[in-house]
Amino acid sequence: MATVTEPILATLVADEDARVESHPSDDDYAPQQRFLLFRVMPAWMISMFVHVIILLVLGLITVGTPAKVVNVLSARGTGEEGPEMEEFAIEPMDPGDLAEMEEVVDQTVEVAEQMDMVEPEAVAPLQIEAVTINMNDLAAEMAPVAASLQTLAGSAAAPMSSRSNEMKKKLLRDYGGNASSESAVGDALKWLSLHQMPNGAWTFQHNRVCRNRCGDPGESDRADAHIAATSLALLPFLGAGQTHMYGEYKDRIRAGLLFLATSGKSGKQQGMPVLDLRESGGNMYSHGLAAITLSEAYAMTGDTALAGPAQAALNYIVYAQGRDGGWRYQPKAPNGGDTSVTGWQVMALKSGHMGHLVIPPTAVQGSILFLNKVQSEDGAKYGYDTKPTKSHEGCTAMGLLCRMYTGWDKDHPGIIGGVKELTRMGVKKDDIYYDYYAAQVLRHYGGLEWDKFNVELRDWLVNAQSQAPGAKGSWHFPNSHSHRGPREGGRLASTAFATMILEVYYRHMPLYADTAAEDDFPL
Repeated sequence: MATVTEPILATLVADEDARVESHPSDDDYAPQQRFLLFRVMPAWMISMFVHVIILLVLGLITVGTPAKVVNVLSARGTGEEGPEMEEFAIEPMDPGDLAEMEEVVDQTVEVAEQMDMVEPEAVAPLQIEAVTINMNDLAAEMAPVAASLQTLAGSAAAPMSSRSNEMKKKLLRDYGGNASSESAVGDALKWLSLHQMPNGAWTFQHNRVCRNRCGDPGESDRADAHIAATSLALLPFLGAGQTHMYGEYKDRIRAGLLFLATSGKSGKQQGMPVLDLRESGGNMYSHGLAAITLSEAYAMTGDTALAGPAQAALNYIVYAQGRDGGWRYQPKAPNGGDTSVTGWQVMALKSGHMGHLVIPPTAVQGSILFLNKVQSEDGAKYGYDTKPTKSHEGCTAMGLLCRMYTGWDKDHPGIIGGVKELTRMGVKKDDIYYDYYAAQVLRHYGGLEWDKFNVELRDWLVNAQSQAPGAKGSWHFPNSHSHRGPREGGRLASTAFATMILEVYYRHMPLYADTAAEDDFPL
């Protein structure tokens, strides 16, 4: 059956035959012949044909694989570019020449009131956006002379390996721990875990969490010192080998670390990203404790999400160092540092050093100048902010620990004399703050001095641990004369210090082999 288009097509063909006869040149006719089909086809079919051709052409176009977008880590600053970090050149430091830095810009990150405490089955690194840093660039800026860092790349893993299960067993056996002390640590961690707030923080007013099931909270003016309380609560978990990535309490630790990392004020000082973790009721005490916690958590896990906050917190310590090389309650205190606050900052720098974070040698050199200022008897005794004129047990213990961290050998006259002084003073049941530092000094020193001190301190703490309902696993020392811990931080602080004392066997590898300190600071 003929279609409607057949007569039309026959007519068009006849017309074309006539044109061929009148135009014998093939070249002249070729264009007409090539477009005959388009003249026959309806408009919609031509349109479709053109679009198909376009699509085919587009399909033949090769698009290169897009470059991978690299998320370059950077810190949020004040918007003002500071001068280069020239003062971190490797040379002796004159504390009188320390340059003043700009004020920190308050960029407080809001912390959610409620946090999901459920740990995902696949444990992922922390997601922290508060402070991020390009660590390679930072290292290049702060320590251009690679030799100054004293083989950091090869020495940082060993100190934290003491917290692994197998090493813990060995060190417990070698340095005087026992099943009773480990059981006490386990009970303490459980008590601490039960007193965490919903937002991941802890509080020295712990009775608010347990609804007064256990009393003896800290002083009311420390109620808002959540950064200090959270840091003190987290350190015993880390000391026992628990982290936010593995262990029974990983979800609790994760929430606590998130609270710390997002609670500071980020800024920039002299080109350095900083994280200011001071707070009401805590000041540089809070900052030092938080810097230790973030640095230890990073050193134990290598979680890069913690590298930025930890390094920025250490940078703030460097910024806050006073003209005499020490630290006090506020940054760059005009009246100089004190041994108590300085001790926490030196321990933070040491923790950062063990985690491969960047520690400028001038900061360590400055702390040594401060220790020289407050020492007596060749470094065997230490005062609060001047040379001691009377016995200052806590400052002496802390000063000696700082000396060990900053490179004094075991046979240094100051270490030998200081150990004799601590042995003479013995365990102080009214000063857990002193006991905490004395235990670390004597454990690193070892020998009969440590054996005697350890047995008395260990057994006393195990027997003094509360077994009462609600308070089981905690400590409180109502007759303590120490203002750090029992009086200011209440049961929470006392429990944290006591737990860390019972972890002293394995919290850190011994500083001394036979005569020399290992993993020294860069000087």
